Amino acid sequence: MENLARKFWEISQAAYTDGASWTADQFASDMRQSHSHYFTETSEVVAFLGFHQVCDEIEITNIATKDKGHGYGKKLMKRLIKHAESQKIVSIFLEVRASNQEARLFYEKFGFQVIGTRKNYYQHPQEDAIMMSLKVGNANE
Repeated sequence: MENLARKFWEISQAAYTDGASWTADQFASDMRQSHSHYFTETSEVVAFLGFHQVCDEIEITNIATKDKGHGYGKKLMKRLIKHAESQKIVSIFLEVRASNQEARLFYEKFGFQVIGTRKNYYQHPQEDAIMMSLKVGNANE
């Protein structure tokens, strides 16, 4: 688990302009939680998507890809949505840096909508988070 946590940190560190928002230890700690899950892309792990699943909701905690332009992020997001549908999940939530237009557009392509802002959510540098949500299923099903 420690090696995989280190790999996730390395991918995040390379993927984000301001570096990884989590340390390798934070990834390892998260991976030990029963409600925490990770999807990876390819056996060499060049991309991953981490999420928390509680009751009928999912919160995306991390998504990163080492090599952009190969469609890994798109494949992971499609896999998550398919998983959510099979688990009768009602909504998927996430936070994204306000300045990360590329990520926001990526999420919007999957139907995510802005639902609010978290002031000064991110540190190094300090920045607001845009909260986004995707309705997947119906709570009355």
